[in-house]
Amino acid sequence: MTASDIGPTAGSDQEGFAHGQHHDHAHSHSHRHHVHSHEQREYASFEEANRHHFNETAHQYNDRPDAQKRAAMLGAAMLAAYKFDENMTTVMDFACGTGLISKHLAYSAKSVVGVDISQSMVDQYNRSVNNQGLSPDEMRAVCVGELRENEEQLNGMTFDVIVCASSYHHFTSIDEVTKALVSYLKPGGALLIADLVKDQTSHEVFPDNVHHIVAHKGGFSEEDMRSNFEKAGLKNFTFKIVGSAAHAGHPVSFFLASGDK
Repeated sequence: MTASDIGPTAGSDQEGFAHGQHHDHAHSHSHRHHVHSHEQREYASFEEANRHHFNETAHQYNDRPDAQKRAAMLGAAMLAAYKFDENMTTVMDFACGTGLISKHLAYSAKSVVGVDISQSMVDQYNRSVNNQGLSPDEMRAVCVGELRENEEQLNGMTFDVIVCASSYHHFTSIDEVTKALVSYLKPGGALLIADLVKDQTSHEVFPDNVHHIVAHKGGFSEEDMRSNFEKAGLKNFTFKIVGSAAHAGHPVSFFLASGDK
């Protein structure tokens, strides 16, 4: 999935911070409630609203320089947080969007597999890979409507590291998403999550016209993420502020949370 509706983003909606990669892109389990968009369209869930939104906006996903800047910031933080090996490390980029984060990790990894709820995002990702002359064995994306725990949706693949940038705020249940992601980690593998830091004003950064695709409008605190990781059985939890930006007069900060299986 892609990411968000606030200014510079990585792996996230280039209309703003709310996606994708993506994501955001809500890849969590469907909770059947009605979500209304600014177009007055009714959706059964945040997941359905995100899929529609990012399918419609994928063609302009990479147009904003601030999105590229945020991808560079979060990609660098991920490379610093995990010891990537270009000959060994296998990566899943969850809620990958068009692959802005994947591109920053690809040359430090053996392979990167992007996963996204939006087929249009996946198509853009794979076109970009082809244009760069990379093989699908090195970098590719697949469309998965709902990644489920312990199911063979990815042909039995497991990964050394799974990353997700600027997309957790789209997911209805981050606990379900994290548990599913952990099931695709190899023993000893690492989960790296980047998103918006919760503070007294963070709920104000998402404009009304994206509330239908943002489940967590205030972002997340360190304790939110610690609890989330512990529930999924992860250990060696870390939480670090890795960058900041400004949107509509509001300063916003981004964290990178990590844990090991």
